[in-house]
Amino acid sequence: MKLNQLLYLPLWYFKIRFLKKQIPLQTVIFITNECNYNCKHCCVDKTKPHSMTYDEIKEHLINSYNLGSRFVDFEGGEGGRGKYRGKYGGGKYKKGSHVSPDDTKGEYKTINDLCALAKSIGFYSTTVTTNASYDFSYFNADHVFISLDGIKAHDIIRGEGAFEKIKENIAKFPHPERVSANMVINRINQDEVADVLKFVEQSPYINGISFNFYNPVNGDTQLCVNDREKIINTIIGYKKRGYKVLNTEKGLKYLIKPDFKKVCWITNFITLDGKQHSGCPDKTPCSTCGLGMAGEMRALYDLSPQTIIAGLKLRMN
Repeated sequence: MKLNQLLYLPLWYFKIRFLKKQIPLQTVIFITNECNYNCKHCCVDKTKPHSMTYDEIKEHLINSYNLGSRFVDFEGGEGGRGKYRGKYGGGKYKKGSHVSPDDTKGEYKTINDLCALAKSIGFYSTTVTTNASYDFSYFNADHVFISLDGIKAHDIIRGEGAFEKIKENIAKFPHPERVSANMVINRINQDEVADVLKFVEQSPYINGISFNFYNPVNGDTQLCVNDREKIINTIIGYKKRGYKVLNTEKGLKYLIKPDFKKVCWITNFITLDGKQHSGCPDKTPCSTCGLGMAGEMRALYDLSPQTIIAGLKLRMN
């Protein structure tokens, strides 16, 4: 970690905690709604396929950096498969190729170009979320999150053969220390949490796993879990045994009773329509929130040592 980056973090904390300023540290930008899956729990509207242009993304990144954000997550849809039109419009798309920010003569940009752009602006690290249904070994992001919804349940949620594709493609990525999994716990996969933990623990290709709970899409609660506290206690139990759980114990405990005071402005979200949100754009009531990020942001605001260490390990590897 560079010295200026190391010094920025305590300065940021001083401003938000003691000067009461709401300054984001992280940006989540939804760059496309295009995806090859139709997952049962997904809230992304894919009726009109659309991706942001390279220049729109650039503008959002600059604005976010100027607000104070220093870490960026690119999400979708399936961000790695998107084609992000350059300054002069369309053109030939080269899968996995890197086009420098100055070379915009009719070429579509790739996810790698977006990561390089973020770094050139000054972001400390980049993260990409993928369903890992295809070879993502060419990604140059600092960290890659793969969506993992269970063992048998993964195929139920995403389609036949989806779990085998994950196993095939994570083995191709050259930097396993940069790959983590994310599981959205819902009524379909809630009984497979322990099996997923064991799978991740045994895999040499996955650095760890984070957990979220399903937030109802358009008020549909059919996929909400039966006993969140029991599941969280199970996860904490495995974490205490040394399993590779990325959520901190304090962050997980916040999710047992999610009516805690949120500080979700620590992350600014940019949705595909170009709107910027200081905090979560999800319409789910905050009192029932299941997003692990919400608990971790609160724990960070509380200056939890375990949360600080976990965040640095993830973002600065």
